[in-house]
Amino acid sequence: MKIWTSEHTFDHPWETVAQAAWRKYPNPMVPSVIGADVIDREVVNGVLHTHRLVVSTQWGFPKWTQALIGYANLCYASERSEVDPVNKQMILRTHNTIYEKFLDHEII
Repeated sequence: MKIWTSEHTFDHPWETVAQAAWRKYPNPMVPSVIGADVIDREVVNGVLHTHRLVVSTQWGFPKWTQALIGYANLCYASERSEVDPVNKQMILRTHNTIYEKFLDHEII
């Protein structure tokens, strides 16, 4: 069930936005993310496919939600991306493996 959708168009060249998406971790503005490791990477028909594991120490949920959804000291997210430089398209999907019933994220 989708309860929230947001759309934003960046007023920057495609190359700049794609690089920013790749370089978002590590980031001093998000100190809770302690790692982002490449699990798999391959080029298929000119499109770069990458699978990364993102590890975080906290998600900033209010304490009252812990009784509803539980609590984990470390949170893991599976991030899959497809980068097509010819058509200037990047699809980035992040799937939270700890709170997967409650949180999923996709950027196109």
